[in-house]
Amino acid sequence: MSPLVRPPLPRWLQTLAGAEQPRPWKGPPKGGVLPVNRWNIPPSLRHQRAWAVWKYAQDAKGAWSKPPSQPNGEPADGRDESTWASFDDCWAAYSFSSGDEDWDGLSFCVDPRWGLVGVDLDHVSQHQAEADRIIASLDSYTETSPGGDGVRIFVKGHLPEGRRRRGWVEMYDHHRFLSVTGQRFGPHEVPMSRQSDLMHVWRTWLQHG
Repeated sequence: MSPLVRPPLPRWLQTLAGAEQPRPWKGPPKGGVLPVNRWNIPPSLRHQRAWAVWKYAQDAKGAWSKPPSQPNGEPADGRDESTWASFDDCWAAYSFSSGDEDWDGLSFCVDPRWGLVGVDLDHVSQHQAEADRIIASLDSYTETSPGGDGVRIFVKGHLPEGRRRRGWVEMYDHHRFLSVTGQRFGPHEVPMSRQSDLMHVWRTWLQHG
């Protein structure tokens, strides 16, 4: 993976200096969505029936999202496993999509039964130093998000009760679909057991961030 570009100044320092900080773009990336590399996705994820397809959608207020769907186009719900599908069915829908069902990617639903935590870091180019610390602390399977400016990390472990999101850092272990690209970087091909490191990251960036 090519290194993400670092901003000339941290976001907070640009604000103090009076610099204009553009709002992060949340819609389809200008250069196109990163393709899914199926063989880089860890088997511990692929073998679970916890998948959905997605495509960018815009609501009435102009906000963009990546709502999960079943391969037949019906909505998928992280709290209703009857709406989850197999990886192979979602891959087939994604690979051979056309027309109205032109899917942009795949999503995986984290659940306590899998023993996995999904860490979602958004707009990494604006928080590069902190993102590097989180990636190094967790030292697990890591991939680039569909838009190219985010990072997804899957780690073996669980989270305590409490906050799941603060700003650009999100951490989930149940009832949440996370987009998956298989655009892996770093040395680990599978999620690693990092419970104490998960707790450190959660306390530092979510509980006290």
